Amino acid sequence: MADTYQPMDGFDSMTDSTFILKPAAQPTRAARDGLAANGGYVRLLQGQEPAESMALRQKLFDEVWTPLEARLVAIETQVNHMGVREVCDFVDSAYAQVETKEKGRLAQPFTEIAAAVAFAGVNTGDHGKLFASLRSELRGRGHHVALLESQYCGSLPSMHRCVLEEVYDSIHAGDAVPHAAGRLRAGVHDLSLLGNWWAAAVAAQGEAARQHKIVVILQDVEGFPPTVIDDFVRIATGYCDAAPIVVVLGLATSYECVQQSLTKASIAKLNVERFNLQRSKQCIDMAVRSLLVDGGAALAFGAEAYKSLLDQFLLYDFSIAGFVKKLKYAAMDFFYAQPLSVLAAMAVPAGGGCPVRLCPEQTDLIRMQRSVQRFLEQQASAEGAQYVRQALTDDRFLQDTVLPQMMRRLAAFRQAYSVGIDMVLEIQAMAPESARKPMRTLHYYGLGQKFDDCAHWKALLAAVQRAKPSEMEKLLRALCHVVDRRTDVDWTLLPGGSTSVPQALRDAAQLLADPEAAAASSSPGADDKPPPLLRTRTRTAMESRPFQLFDSSISDALLRALEASSAAVEAALRACLRPYSDAPLSEVFYYRHSHLLDTTFSAQPRAAVHIALGKSHYYIDCDCCAEKDAAQAASEAGDSGYGDDGEDQRIMPSMGDTSIAYRLHQECGRMINVYDWYSSFASVVEGEDRK
Repeated sequence: MADTYQPMDGFDSMTDSTFILKPAAQPTRAARDGLAANGGYVRLLQGQEPAESMALRQKLFDEVWTPLEARLVAIETQVNHMGVREVCDFVDSAYAQVETKEKGRLAQPFTEIAAAVAFAGVNTGDHGKLFASLRSELRGRGHHVALLESQYCGSLPSMHRCVLEEVYDSIHAGDAVPHAAGRLRAGVHDLSLLGNWWAAAVAAQGEAARQHKIVVILQDVEGFPPTVIDDFVRIATGYCDAAPIVVVLGLATSYECVQQSLTKASIAKLNVERFNLQRSKQCIDMAVRSLLVDGGAALAFGAEAYKSLLDQFLLYDFSIAGFVKKLKYAAMDFFYAQPLSVLAAMAVPAGGGCPVRLCPEQTDLIRMQRSVQRFLEQQASAEGAQYVRQALTDDRFLQDTVLPQMMRRLAAFRQAYSVGIDMVLEIQAMAPESARKPMRTLHYYGLGQKFDDCAHWKALLAAVQRAKPSEMEKLLRALCHVVDRRTDVDWTLLPGGSTSVPQALRDAAQLLADPEAAAASSSPGADDKPPPLLRTRTRTAMESRPFQLFDSSISDALLRALEASSAAVEAALRACLRPYSDAPLSEVFYYRHSHLLDTTFSAQPRAAVHIALGKSHYYIDCDCCAEKDAAQAASEAGDSGYGDDGEDQRIMPSMGDTSIAYRLHQECGRMINVYDWYSSFASVVEGEDRK
């Protein structure tokens, strides 16, 4: 029988996405040529967008996404390198002989195979890249590596063949003779060849090559037949004296899989050491920090879209590749479908003004944004009514004067937000372990909740209130360092703008350093009432500052300095962690299409099939099925054949056979009888002529 296997394409995976391909009118040849020439970009605003603007959107997508993708790859490589390096160090030290003063080096009294159990996590889509990186690192250290996948090792001979071929290629990688000249003869799958090849390599390269091991990596142990792994371990144990063989077992679940796959005799032959390569959460935290928090990218995410981005990662499979796909899809949707994405040219690091002249439709769209209207209302009091009138009527004035001002405020807002997250991290360092959250969660709190509504911010402020004088002094030094390090923030552009944040933190640090001098300089006059004492032993005071229970020597001036410092920290956090909707042009630069991301990447095939069977007239455009308007009218008239939502619940012969059977199944419920089901189906189908 001919092999009819065909590889899956993008539409065959029902677990990744669900696509609905709707029929459309065939485009003309000129339209097809234009789409091909423009990379799929079309002129938006009902065709009124200038061609220069469309070309700029295409250019900006490449300029924005290319560095983002490079940074993501660098972050993933950096995070994975830590786990890969630990496994490589284990391979380097495998089969090390014990050094003694009396008898020199002693060999092991029994034979064991050095085995590294690498937990790679449930994100199986990223395992290929991870273990390929491990193979490259091991080969870079001189080891001979064979990377095996379960789909090619269904039997013991096929597994031996894969091991021998890859080890042979690794040993003879630098030879001038093509590998095909020394290929294995058909049917020769004997692991004794490993010892011969390794001895030949040691003889050719010197004693330094004796430290190089033969490493066999099983990428997905769960996919291998248990008997194949068990037999391979038993056979490989007999050749450990001839060649140092190290086995790396890649696991996606737990160590119990190894215990279930191997017999006790095989497990006893393994010298196992466990390693954790699942560092996807650390990778996501670094990506969120580098791409979304630090504010270097032109595209940011709103609260709902960011939650959709995280849910795909946390609730599905911890896949870095899936996270990157969703991020790229959002960037594509932004530049393909947003006519104001040309403003990203002013947000990129090398951006100045917008390089193209905006059309009237684009300028009107800018004026309709709520954040722009709030900005103009604020400018009315500072610049006058003439400024607002020109911004609303003069397109050139809006683009040349108003837009740069809003872009500078947006940049200052995002930079201040980054400073606020850094301050939160410093506060978390002194807070209890239970009050610490990862970067991805902190960013969601900063986007999705107001400051007064966020329980985590309140918990951190309570920790600041309970801080001892020494802890508060250390915290203020760290916060001042965070603020001074970000010299690019223009604090005067923030809402209610002033330089109050850095100066308030410095004043609080200075006050806490010498509270007695500050109290003496502000001592009350003869007619002024003295400030109230703060050392009153009340239960509330003990709960807010429990250190007073053990230290009664704290002065009133120091307590007032602690109160002022706590207030300064809270004011700084409030100034930096403001809602992103307060920033100008937030509707443009904060991506909010969470529903599009959910429907594209969070497939629900069961629900889609149920809807298609129950409401087939939405999918089959025919005249014989009831129209929605008629159904709505009948529902309002009280016809029992229609549901509360106006949908036709009647079973008509004109429906498809599968839809009829599905409707009848719904009526019967779980107590269904196959014969009655078929009889009802036949009565509906044969009851009247079908169209």
